[in-house]
Amino acid sequence: MRSRLTTTAKVAGLFAAGSVLTGCGLFGESYDVRMEVEGSGSAVVTSKFAGGKSSTGERDLPWTESESVGFGFNDLWLVDAEPGAICRILVDDRVLDEQTADEDGNAECYVNNQDD
Repeated sequence: MRSRLTTTAKVAGLFAAGSVLTGCGLFGESYDVRMEVEGSGSAVVTSKFAGGKSSTGERDLPWTESESVGFGFNDLWLVDAEPGAICRILVDDRVLDEQTADEDGNAECYVNNQDD
């Protein structure tokens, strides 16, 4: 009985590790994601790359950040930007979402990398 329990625990651990590593692009497809904000002045920018943690801060514009990631969700939010500022997410040099800040200076861009 103990052997079967140990084997089950090891398999579950390997599955969990594989799931985490796949989400980081170590197994499966990897995507080059670039987040950009065009505009002047500054804005509160929150960015989250697939498999990563959110990062929020007051940023001088224009602003850009890039990361190589696996499948998953990428988000970019603007708050208190000058109206007309643009958020953009590119995946493998292709623009997949682009939004213009509204009159309050807010915008959100969102892209889901999919491992087809």
